[in-house]
Amino acid sequence: MRVLLAALALLSLGACQAAPHDFPASAKAEFNQGCPATDSVCECTWDELTRSMTYEDYQAAVDRFRREGLMDPRITRARTHCIERKHG
Repeated sequence: MRVLLAALALLSLGACQAAPHDFPASAKAEFNQGCPATDSVCECTWDELTRSMTYEDYQAAVDRFRREGLMDPRITRARTHCIERKHG
């Protein structure tokens, strides 16, 4: 019974995951300049970002970081989630 409940919980979590938003290839290329695609945390972070932010929100966050040095909390959360998943 526990196994069945755990499986149902995992299925329901997967069903709630949003589809990725459309991002131009140039945005991913720029992201990978600082966070290589060969790094599993970087790939996970990119996937989380494209599911949780629109390209416009992401670009505004990047612009703000460049101007003010302030990282958008959604980006920090995505990266932290991926680090915890890898090392958890």
